[in-house]
Order: sequence, then C-alpha cells, then structure tokens
Amino acid sequence: MSNNSWAVLPAIIGLIVASVITTGDSSRVLAQQMSGQPVTFRIDGPTQRLEMVVASSRILTLAHKIPRLLVNNPDVVRATPISPNQIQLSALQAGVTQLNVWDEQKQLYTVDVVVTPDARQLQMLIKSEFPDAAVRVRPLANSVYLSGYVPSPQMVRSIVRMAEDYYPNVINNMTIGGVQQILLKTKVMEVSRTKLREAGFDWAYFDGSDYVVQSVSGLLSGGAAPSAIAASGADTMRFGIVDGNRAFYGFIEALRQNNLIKVLAEPTLVTISGRPASFNSGGEFPIIVPQSLGTVSIEYRQFGTRVDFVPLVLGNGNLRLEVRPQVSEIDPSRSVTIENVTVPGLRTRWVDTAVEMKAGQTLALAGLIQTRTESQNRGIPWLSEVPWFGIPFRRVEEQTNEVELLITVTPEFVDAAAPHELPACGPGESTTSPNDAELFYRGYLEVPKCCPDSSCPNCQDAVPEGVIGVPEPAAGGARQQFDPSARRLNGRQPRTAARPNTQGRPAPAHVRLDGPAADRHKTRHPALIGPVGYDQLR
Repeated sequence: MSNNSWAVLPAIIGLIVASVITTGDSSRVLAQQMSGQPVTFRIDGPTQRLEMVVASSRILTLAHKIPRLLVNNPDVVRATPISPNQIQLSALQAGVTQLNVWDEQKQLYTVDVVVTPDARQLQMLIKSEFPDAAVRVRPLANSVYLSGYVPSPQMVRSIVRMAEDYYPNVINNMTIGGVQQILLKTKVMEVSRTKLREAGFDWAYFDGSDYVVQSVSGLLSGGAAPSAIAASGADTMRFGIVDGNRAFYGFIEALRQNNLIKVLAEPTLVTISGRPASFNSGGEFPIIVPQSLGTVSIEYRQFGTRVDFVPLVLGNGNLRLEVRPQVSEIDPSRSVTIENVTVPGLRTRWVDTAVEMKAGQTLALAGLIQTRTESQNRGIPWLSEVPWFGIPFRRVEEQTNEVELLITVTPEFVDAAAPHELPACGPGESTTSPNDAELFYRGYLEVPKCCPDSSCPNCQDAVPEGVIGVPEPAAGGARQQFDPSARRLNGRQPRTAARPNTQGRPAPAHVRLDGPAADRHKTRHPALIGPVGYDQLR
C-alpha cells in the first residue's frame, strides 16, 4: 500500500464513525418523535420535572454555561456534555433520579427525571390496528395501564389481548364511547284462520224393551232408555218419531265453521348495552302438581307475548341484536287430566336469532307461515264404508288451521328525557271525580280538570274550572263581562282560582271561546244511548 493510501485511511475511518454517530442520533430523534416528546428540554426554573422513556434521549439547554453537573443515580440516566450550555441525557432503565446543574453564578437547577418502560411499539400497534380508538398506554413496573375511549366492546377485548403479549398484567380502564342505551320497538302481528267441517249422525230405535243405539259420533249419552237419551251439546239438529211403544230418535251434527284471530302486540323496551331485557304481555295460569303424602302444590306458567333481547353496541351506529320473540296461548285441545284435574296445554311460536344492523333499521322476521290440516273418519266397520248408505254409521271431520306470523324489531339509541320534555298532564290528571249534582243529576263519572300548574295546551284553551257558562254576545256585538260571583253550579264554589297571565296580573273573569276550543266545549248530540263526551256546565 502506498503512502497516499495510508494518508486517506484516517479520513475514511472518520467518515464511517461520523455516519454511525449520525445514524444513532437520527434513530434517537426518530424514537423521540414517535414518543410524542420534543427533543430539546429547556431548563428555566430551579425545580423541574422530566419524563423519559427507556432507550430515548433528551437535550437539556441552559441559558448560561454549565461548569458542573451531577446525576444521583447513574444507572437510570447518563448525562453527556455536548456544548458549554447543553447536556444530552440518555435513559438507560426505568426508575427515578435527579439531575443537579450549576451555572457560572453557582446557581443550582434540579431536574427530577422519571424514566418509564418503553411501550411505544404497543402504542403504535394499537393506533395502526384500531384507528378509531383513542387509547393511552402507560407502562408500569410489571404491568401496563390502558386508558382512553374505544367505540365498541369487542375492541376492548382485542386491545387487552394484544397488551398481554407485552406485559404480564394489564390494567384496563378504557371507556366505551357513544350512547349505550337502546330502545327496542317490537311489533308482533299474527293472523290465524281456522276452517272446520264436520258431519255425524247418531240414532236410537226403541220397541218396547228392545232397542238399537248407534252413537259413533258421540252425540248420545245416558242409559238405553228413551227418557235417558240426551245430547251432549255437540248436535246441531235432533228429531224423534214416537208411535206408542215404538220410538226413533235422531241426532245430527252438520257444521261448517270459519274462525279468524288477529293478534297485534307492540312492546317497547329500554336497556343498556350488554344487559338482557324481557317483556311479557299476557298472564299466568295455575298448574296443580301432586306431591308426596297426598299433598299438592301450585305452579304458575306464563302465556302471552314475550320478547327477550340483548343489544350490544359495536360503534359507528352499528349494534348486534339478539332477539327472541315468543307468542303463546292456551289450547284446551292439548290439555291433560291428572287426578280429576285438567291442566290446559299451550300453543307456542317463537324465534331466536341474532343480527348486526344500524340503529334505526328494522329487522323483519317473516315467512313464519304454518298450515295444519287434521282429518278424521270414524264409524262402524263395513257399514260406514258403504257409499251413501254408510252416512248414518260414520262421523267425518276436517279442520284446517293457517297461521301467519310477522315480527318486526327496530332498535334506536335513546337518552333520558329532560324535565321540560315531560308532558304537563299525565294519564288521569285531566279529569277529576264529579260532585253530587254531576254524579246523580247528569250521570257523569268524571269531569274535566286543569293541570295543577295550568301549563298544558289543553288547559290554556279550555274553560277555567269554576266558569260554568259563557254568556252570548249582546245584540250590538260587544261581549258582556262575566260576573265572578255567578260562577256557581248548585251552590258549589269554583275549584280553582283565576290563572295569572304572563304579566303576573289576574286573568279576567270572562273567557272567550272561539274556534276549536269552542267546539270542544259545546254540548254534543247524543249517541245511541246517552250523550257523547262532556256537556258544558251551565
């Protein structure tokens, strides 16, 4: 190697070292930018606090030159002077220490340095995988603390599992954002059509002490005597021919029946995310259950329209809905008898499903159509099988039942109502009990009454209580003043005082009724039996 080559070698080594140092500084700056902290920290007070992450560095700057410095715990941080008034502080491991700095005037500056474990990789991973979440990761000694807001519960479970790969213990303090209260509007619509056709003929012939009875249709009961023959109530026609000791009785059952049943239920429920809720509109019937030693107990079973649902908020207006509507009714045809006690059966239709949808959308559970046909033909062998002539010896029945069931579910996000949004008058507050004259003379069971605060629109348009009548206008068109002393009905004083107006002055005693308010207080024409509505008290 020539002398020129040996001369160039130190320059090449210097460039390599400089590039390594520059690369290290660049990586530290990049890590510092990832942690969200500025690279430079200015010392401008006697006591300050500095938070750092393991494997990061900060540059401390002082307005004056720094002739002396001291690190209390060198295992936590390392201080390296890089200029007369700047110090590079590198975090080595998690812990707490103090940095003391003196300037040229021997004034002491103390910086409390807190070094936390490095959780930037976990923070970046959560931010990249869940951009809609605002989660803050704070590592502790042997665990990690997660805080912030996430839009759905499923996201919380995924973030916790991800953090458990980095730290053995995870402290979860994340909050699910958005509205967590759901209103479920449900409609259960059912139409049941039943068509029944049946025909049967029972007869009995008596000739003195001889008799012949045919009761295959079950229309006859009792002993084999003319006085004991009776119908069970299912026959639609009966006749008898009596000639001395001879008698012929016939019982005919010929029925065509069409039944139509419509069921409409609209239950509404409110619950929070993740909590099941249920609704039942129906009743309970008792069931006698035999016990030991001849004792019995009573159990109750529900029937009617029942809805069970569990909503889960997923975020961004989406939710997962698990719904199970059930419609049941008492069916005497499925009853059982135990120890002379008849227990009715139940006819039940229910659906159990789960979907993901947006709030305000409607889930329709349709296609639940059931068609059932039951036919029966019973009679005396051979005789009932003869065409035409076998009619008196058999009974035929056909029953067809068609059931159509439609269930719609509409979830909505709701919140509690403000006090000013509540109605001024609730159910039953707009009427009151009548006095003796109204009860006995007019036959009223209740009479109008204003709300306590007289703030509802109906009270503002109605006649104030105690104002029994409104005089008609005079011939000249001017309305007469109403005398407060005349506001009586059969000697009764008005129940409420005059309502103050907006200026705080008492309202005038007379009340003018025009438009819909006047029509509402006029005496209406009577219906089929009695009047309709309330008559104006005069």
